[in-house]
Amino acid sequence: MRLEDLKNDIPETPEFIHMMIKSEVKKQLQDTKEVKMQTRRAKKWTGARVAAAVVVCVLATSTVSYAGVKLYHMFLKKQGTYSTITEIKLDGSTEKINLPEKIHDIDISVGYIPEGMEWTDESHLQYPEHNLTGGFSFASVLLDDDDLDKVMQDQDVVDSEERTFGNYEGVYLKYNDLAEDGTFNQRIYLLCPDVYRVITVYIGDDISKEDAIKVVENLVVTENDTVIETAGLYTWSEMVSPEEALGEELLNSIEDDKLPVHQIGEAFNVSASGEDSDGNYIIEDRISVRVDSVQVADNLQLLDQNILPEEWIDAVGADGKLANNTLSYIKSGDGVDTVDEIVKTESVKQKLVYATVTYTNTSDEEIYHMLYLGTLMLMNHEDGMYQIYMPEEQSGDDYDYVIWDGVARTAEMRYNSVSEDYGNGGNYISSLKPGESIQVNMAWIVNENDLDHMYLNLDGGGAAYEFSDWVLKTGVVDIRQ
Repeated sequence: MRLEDLKNDIPETPEFIHMMIKSEVKKQLQDTKEVKMQTRRAKKWTGARVAAAVVVCVLATSTVSYAGVKLYHMFLKKQGTYSTITEIKLDGSTEKINLPEKIHDIDISVGYIPEGMEWTDESHLQYPEHNLTGGFSFASVLLDDDDLDKVMQDQDVVDSEERTFGNYEGVYLKYNDLAEDGTFNQRIYLLCPDVYRVITVYIGDDISKEDAIKVVENLVVTENDTVIETAGLYTWSEMVSPEEALGEELLNSIEDDKLPVHQIGEAFNVSASGEDSDGNYIIEDRISVRVDSVQVADNLQLLDQNILPEEWIDAVGADGKLANNTLSYIKSGDGVDTVDEIVKTESVKQKLVYATVTYTNTSDEEIYHMLYLGTLMLMNHEDGMYQIYMPEEQSGDDYDYVIWDGVARTAEMRYNSVSEDYGNGGNYISSLKPGESIQVNMAWIVNENDLDHMYLNLDGGGAAYEFSDWVLKTGVVDIRQ
């Protein structure tokens, strides 16, 4: 994935990415219409693509009525045919607004929900049949008291509108979307000076513009008793400067003698997070893991039919086999006067990859609620180097990248046989006693032409697109077919 394309998948503020990774160990909040979370500065993040789940961050407000409500204004400007600039300005009566040192968190809810949608977890308002894709995701940043010369530039915009949403000024944008697959192809920037915030609403391609506007017109913000410091919050100027937010580049190639590579049937240790008998969070590095077998199939018969992802069921054709995937080869536009376009298509088979893995507790302590992760890493190995391989980033003489309409996805496991109603995703082992072993099954659907690039990462970090410190310590398992 190209970094400039992240705008359609995840918010650009690094804290949101950090929180998505951390969501693996957070309890789910079920059947709630309000979410409470703080957005603070984090260390530089090193994730690339992650599941299309985005953190819902709430706003903050002062106990004192804010006098500068009418002093801030949001404007939209067009640049070329497909580029826009969103800027915030102060009116002529003042040059700077001083923000308070401390403000109150508030809760955010919506007064209108499209029929069939619900809060599926603490971060998403979506249709329940969709799995962490589409719908609405809400995020916010602190409104600057300076640096308002920085503007948000968006490209590949096919529809834009400056308008009022309820009591707030804002901007609606829709991006060019060649594959309607649950990405966030719409966005609303909402100026909320009464709560010192700019809210960004990320909107999926399964939502009409009319419903998007109606939901945002009916946002409800209420103050709570939690007090936070403004010095610890991200600001609008930081959000619109992605070159500052992205931080260090990803490590996507490494000498082969620096990466441990295990074989199927070989046991090795990983670090696993969980709880001790007193409920304290722990990381146990004496968990042995072994990939017992890997099978490849063109149907879903190896899986427990009662826990299949809904989209996988829909991907099975009348013949009982996984439907082919249509690859679209894209020539990039400049985002200003031209947009991306499809130059050719290709049909490839989709395959189920099914791994059986055994975890053994070799420590002398029982571990509870042990999180386990299986992540497919695609790599090339040549000339003494391992290189991350990303099919969507492949380019040729007449195309710049590739997209597809099927369910083939590497990275995070979409199916796991052992689960516990404990954390987000359920991929937890309820307990593992000293000397005890448990066997789990994991599965992914991939494009057939990626089978000879597959390595399985079983460490606790879940990296798929970089050689993290955990990957280089634990290593990967060669499961190429």
